[in-house]
Amino acid sequence: MNLMQNSTAFWVVGAVIMIGGLFAAIFASSNGSNQVDSDLPTPTPVTPTATPDPNATPTPTATPDPKKFTAADKVIDAAAKDYSAVLKTDKGEITIKLFDDKSPNTVNAFVFLAQKKYFDNISFHRVVADFVVQGGDPTGTGGGGPGFETEQEANEFKNLQGYVSMARAAGSTKFGSQFFINLKDNPSLDQDAPNQKRFYPFGQVTKGMDVVNQIKQGDKIQSVTIVETPQGQ
Repeated sequence: MNLMQNSTAFWVVGAVIMIGGLFAAIFASSNGSNQVDSDLPTPTPVTPTATPDPNATPTPTATPDPKKFTAADKVIDAAAKDYSAVLKTDKGEITIKLFDDKSPNTVNAFVFLAQKKYFDNISFHRVVADFVVQGGDPTGTGGGGPGFETEQEANEFKNLQGYVSMARAAGSTKFGSQFFINLKDNPSLDQDAPNQKRFYPFGQVTKGMDVVNQIKQGDKIQSVTIVETPQGQ
């Protein structure tokens, strides 16, 4: 009787061990998740002594971002020429006289980007009625830029209706590529405003203010053409 009981106990213990092992194996294989091996990154080892295959297809290099630059090249001659920009938009054309004599670095940065086709086919990403129309960001999010920044230049111009200034991040004195057109006189943005925001205009709309007033968020700048004329003409 004792032998029988011992045999039965032996088989019961063995069965429990086998079943427990089976569950342990299943749990280990799932690792408590739905991941499979193909979901996990597998590093490819590099063989230092490997001989390049002359018939292999070359791996393409990354294409430079056409909307990123390390700095603005000097492209204007403020002592000899006057500059204006013609913006062709979804709503029509806008002509902006650029204040190259008072804000040469700002105008140079704007002209440089325009000549690089930076502004082409990007949208006015921010339109605030009775305030400003803002564009110049290729990402259309308000967070994009050209890869470099330019220090703002103080001048005597005010943010009157139709005047154009560069937008800046809060607390910064430098700007990238975003600009805004004042839809009305905005003294709160001037250099002598109590809030000290200090946006210095670098241009003025001389033709097409009716077009500016029609622009809606999402409308595009199709192209920007820079016009150069000798001073005095």
